[in-house]
Amino acid sequence: MTVAKILVIDDEPALQKAMQKALKNENYDIIFADNGLEGLELLKKEKPNLVLLDLRMPKLDGLGFLEKINIKPDDPYSVVIITGHGNDREVERSFELGVNFFLHKPLSLVEVRCLARRCLEIKAVEKELREHRHSLEKLVTQRTKALISQVRFQQNLIDSIPVPVYFKDTDLNYLGCNRAFEETLGFTKEHIVGKTVHDILPEKLARIHHQKDLQLLQAGEIKHYEVSSAYPNGKKHDLLVFKALFHNKDGSVEGLIGTNLDISERKQAQLQLELHAEELENANTALRVLLKQVNENKTDMESKVLDNFARLVNPYLDTLEANLANTPQQEYIKVIQENIKKITSAFSQKLSSSYIGLSPREIQVADLVRHGRTNKESAGVLNVSINAVEFHRNNLRRKLGLQNKKVNLRTYLLSMD
Repeated sequence: MTVAKILVIDDEPALQKAMQKALKNENYDIIFADNGLEGLELLKKEKPNLVLLDLRMPKLDGLGFLEKINIKPDDPYSVVIITGHGNDREVERSFELGVNFFLHKPLSLVEVRCLARRCLEIKAVEKELREHRHSLEKLVTQRTKALISQVRFQQNLIDSIPVPVYFKDTDLNYLGCNRAFEETLGFTKEHIVGKTVHDILPEKLARIHHQKDLQLLQAGEIKHYEVSSAYPNGKKHDLLVFKALFHNKDGSVEGLIGTNLDISERKQAQLQLELHAEELENANTALRVLLKQVNENKTDMESKVLDNFARLVNPYLDTLEANLANTPQQEYIKVIQENIKKITSAFSQKLSSSYIGLSPREIQVADLVRHGRTNKESAGVLNVSINAVEFHRNNLRRKLGLQNKKVNLRTYLLSMD
């Protein structure tokens, strides 16, 4: 523990001796000076905690000493004036120069001891308070910088969000917003913060938002609703508004946060879809009329097609079959004849209409299976590998919904006639 230093500035040996006697049992380091000039040197050199100063001294008196040191509140020492002359002007001047304590002659040893102890305690407390103040100021500065940094980060974060974001207190005053919200309103943040919707929006629109805010505060549930709003350029936008509450650490409601999603394009697209749906319905009506006409002519058309094949194609195929008898090409003639029958049969129509999605090769394989051709025979007719025929047969079963079913593929195809 550091020993307190006391500087006694007095030119009277008797007083110095009295001070020594009064403070001898207090464990102080006592330093003496005979005048103000010596006191100044020792004050600078020894850095005492307490100065006991006589006003009447040679060379430099007490008031001159006080004027030189210019007492300040944060000085590490207290100054006590020793006076015995009752000069009120000197006392008043001492107060003006920063002195708060006085000892009057003749001195009381008890008063000297108690006053010295009290002055040292006061300076110790002042020092401790000063250190605490500096620590608090440093902490406050650090916390303030951290808060400023956090606020800037949060503001930069919400400013980076492309949709308008804003938040209000429970009195529905705006607390803040992002740049997108400023742009949609045409106001700066300084103009928005502290205001209500009634201050910055048309009254009709403000009433809608205010009513929804009150409902949110009462119900405590997320709210969303659609509203139309004009932007600063005068163009109207359809908005989908989302709002929710945010809370304090204790769980109490602190305010609400909201965002506006521009759905103008979606609304326009929905209108276009409705128009297209109406156009499609009209087209479907026209198509049904056309299909009815086609069905009415279907029987006559089929009769003509069959007749044309019988007159114009079959005679030549019969002649060609006779000429290619007992040759490998005879098999191709049979396939052609069977395919002609297929084209003019209900089976062909079902494969090409009811089962749209079969490839031409799969239709060929289906036709060969229906006529009882083995995989090897079908591969020879199509000039492909047996594995390829098996691949197409598996695809047929899958597309016809026969996978994992104990149904014969040829039997199923024949049932389609």
